[in-house]
This record gives sequence, structure tokens and C-alpha cells, in this order.
Amino acid sequence: MRMKKNKVSLLPYISEELHGLSADGPQEYGWELIKFNIQSIWSQAEGDGVVVAVIDTGCDLDHPDLKENLLDGKNFINTSKAPEDDNGHGSHVSSTIAALNNGTGMVGIAPKTKILPVKALNAEGSGSIDVISKAVVWAADQGVDFITMSLGSPNGVSCLDDAIGYANSKGCVVFCAAGNSGENVDIMYPAKYEQTISIGAIDENLDRTSFTCSGESLDFLAPGHNILGCIPGGRYALMSGTSMSNPFAVGCASLLLSYNKKYKKYQLENYNGYIDTFKTSCLDLNNPRYKGIKKYQGYGILNPSKLF
Repeated sequence: MRMKKNKVSLLPYISEELHGLSADGPQEYGWELIKFNIQSIWSQAEGDGVVVAVIDTGCDLDHPDLKENLLDGKNFINTSKAPEDDNGHGSHVSSTIAALNNGTGMVGIAPKTKILPVKALNAEGSGSIDVISKAVVWAADQGVDFITMSLGSPNGVSCLDDAIGYANSKGCVVFCAAGNSGENVDIMYPAKYEQTISIGAIDENLDRTSFTCSGESLDFLAPGHNILGCIPGGRYALMSGTSMSNPFAVGCASLLLSYNKKYKKYQLENYNGYIDTFKTSCLDLNNPRYKGIKKYQGYGILNPSKLF
């Protein structure tokens, strides 16, 4: 990935549109929901009372699986327009977190979480770090619980680090995709910043994906291969990338916070609280080349059902 230091873009990802899945048809469940027993959590928490800001390409504001969970967001690319998604990435990320459990289409990890869509990347998936920084500050000022960014740059810029620090000071936890340039490349920014939670990807066999970046800044692995989600026009697609594993982790955090609002079981005041809590239930990779090595698996594979 080559870009100017003040630029940021979507991390490379793979997308395959699904033409047989309809918002009017029976609801399908992604493999990640089934394998990690997400449905077993919903009797105790569904993400209710939680708000996530998705800083991305916007969102399909009329998608049947999303619209009831969407709050009024903001478009930083064209401030006179609503944050509509003209790329597809932001809608997919939003649906992984919070697609409705409405019996049709697909369902997200935390189906009662509210999404604040923030369009800070253009139709090509690129934008300036200055705009991303302003979007982080704005989202934090709205009082959101989490910010998710599935975007990246090989360069760190102080204004974005400062914005993330500001979000943390407001009680907002920031999740970021680790990057898709492979195990020989370090974690991308903003995931590499200390005050974020950095997420890499595993596949259906719970193996580390070949595209996930490595580094000591990696915190966790989560499902990021062939992930079912919404795209504009009421449609659906399978996507692969750390862009997909990151919102899975955010959805898990939303369930955890929703649960903790009721039962007060965990200390979740800041990002360290979520890291410490998730660490207690993680799975190790099976591959001895990577197993137990932080730069490759972080603290392990998120296994949220063990926390409820």
C-alpha cells in the first residue's frame, strides 16, 4: 500500500456479492455466529443501550436489515448530504455489528446496538487523516460507547493519535483493523496506536488468515473470512479482511457492555478493561508456528460466549 503520509484508505479486502439472498427471504446466519455460539448470548444481552460510531464510507440508510438501528450520523466528505454509502464497505461493517434480528436477510452480532454512521472516506475508500481525526472527535462528542475504524495507513500521524486519546478521555473505546498486508508487515495505523484495540482475522477453521498483519500491537483475532453482510441497494455480500474481523470484535464488545449494564460483573471503564476481560476467555491458535506468540495471535481468538 503506497500513499501519502496524510492519507488513509480502506484496507484491501475481498468482496463477493450474493445474488440468492434477499431482505424478503428467510434469515441466514453467518458461520461466525454459529461457530462462536453468538445466539446463546442473546438471552442475556443483544447490545441494547449501546451506540457504535462506524467511521467508514457511510451506510445504506434504507437497508431493511439496518435502518431501524441507525442514528443520524454525519458526512464529512460532503457536509450537505446524509452519510450514504457509495462504496459498500461501511454498510457491511455496520451490519456485522448490528444487522437486525428480524427473521429476514441476515443478522449481526449485537442486533439491538445502534449505529452512528460517519462517512469520512469517499467512494474509492480513501480520505485524509485530518478528516478521520475530526470524525473521531465528533463521534466521541456524541457520547458513543465505541468507535470502529476498518481503515489504515503505514504511517502514524499525531493528530489522529491525539483524537483517539481524546475519545478515550470521553469514555469511548476505539477498535481498529490490524491490516491485510500479510504476516511480514507490521500492524497498520491507527490499529498500532497504544490506545486502540487491534484486531486480526481468522478463517472458518479458526486458522490465522494469510493476509493479517503481525506485530506486538496486535490484541486479538476474530472471524474475518467469508463474512456475510449488507451492501447498498438492500443487497448482501461475502467479504474477507481484517475489516470484517474488527466489527465482529466490536459487536462482541457491545454485547459485553450491554450485559454489564445489567449485571455489573466486569470492569469496563476503558480499553484496558475490555482487553483484560476478553483475555480471560480467548482461544489459542492451533498452528504451532503461531500458537501463543503475541505478534501473530495477540492475546488469542475472541471467544465471547464464555463471558456470559
